[in-house]
Amino acid sequence: MKAYAVAALALGLASNLFAENPTEQEMPHAIDLAPSSQEFTAQLAQEIIKAKALQLTPFIQVSAEWCGPCRRLHASMDDPLMIDAFRGTYVIRLDADKWREALKDTAYSANGIPAFIAIDDTGKPVGMIDGGAWGKDIPQNMAPPLKKFFTKHQWAY
Repeated sequence: MKAYAVAALALGLASNLFAENPTEQEMPHAIDLAPSSQEFTAQLAQEIIKAKALQLTPFIQVSAEWCGPCRRLHASMDDPLMIDAFRGTYVIRLDADKWREALKDTAYSANGIPAFIAIDDTGKPVGMIDGGAWGKDIPQNMAPPLKKFFTKHQWAY
């Protein structure tokens, strides 16, 4: 009898856990895109297909390991405000140093980092936001302008 009670309790807790968790479409997704023998636009097209399959909107993030604001942004991603801001996104992260030559003088280059680039379904940039849009790199400052930017450029499914 005790075994059944424990199993029922565990099942009840598990169902509550899943009910309270966001769906896969709501959770932010991020991948690190590394330069390869494939051109950037071909790699980007593959990631757009993956994002569409998940019914998420792809955004490009340009950052660097040495960048303090980029590190603080990355460290804040578990904060509920940031999770909410990034809801429904598929972030394609590009290291500014690794992609410098490939993206030089293109619409994907960013003047400041961290930067997020909104793209259309063909990969064409349609908007950009960078760390200058918020003050101190804390979730309370970063999340509102990022959420506004992501919402403005959200794809309809």
